[in-house]
Amino acid sequence: MEKKTTLTLIAVAVAFTCVGLATGYVYMSNKMEASPIPIQEEHPGIAEEVAKVSTGEDKITPSTKIVYRYYYTEDNVIETQEEVPPYFLLDLTLSDMLKYYATWDIVSFSSREVIMQKTVVGASNQRYVVGEKDGYIAVFYEEEQEGISLKEITEIPVTGFVEDERFRLKEGIKVMGNDALARILENYGS
Repeated sequence: MEKKTTLTLIAVAVAFTCVGLATGYVYMSNKMEASPIPIQEEHPGIAEEVAKVSTGEDKITPSTKIVYRYYYTEDNVIETQEEVPPYFLLDLTLSDMLKYYATWDIVSFSSREVIMQKTVVGASNQRYVVGEKDGYIAVFYEEEQEGISLKEITEIPVTGFVEDERFRLKEGIKVMGNDALARILENYGS
């Protein structure tokens, strides 16, 4: 009789273990299928974007907002620039951005917004305009009293860029500080 009681107890323990494992499996399966990003009703197109993001790793899309923050140590100023992503950033993931912008701190990364930050030793007051001259990317000084004057013409031809980028360059891209200028020239040079 002792043997029968022991076998019954073992059978009950195995049954409880199986039920517990099955319940845990179902619970975790349902939890994994739930979208980690809440859908906001105020943005009508977001449901499609969430569906794409929830199936894989976030990537930069044409609608992603790129935010650059610069902290200038000399005059204790924080400058923020928001841009649409240039064509060469499209489809990049966070790991790609960490490699591409190794000297930046990436504060936040999603398909909706990327926030990057950099500390710049120096002042924030020098302003530039990156544009086009004679078929090449050119840099102009922007000064309040003297207007715009040529700083340099790069060796980067504008003919290799898509039409939207050529239009942006023709209109002129305003840049503040030497580091922001170096970043934008690095972007167009790669």
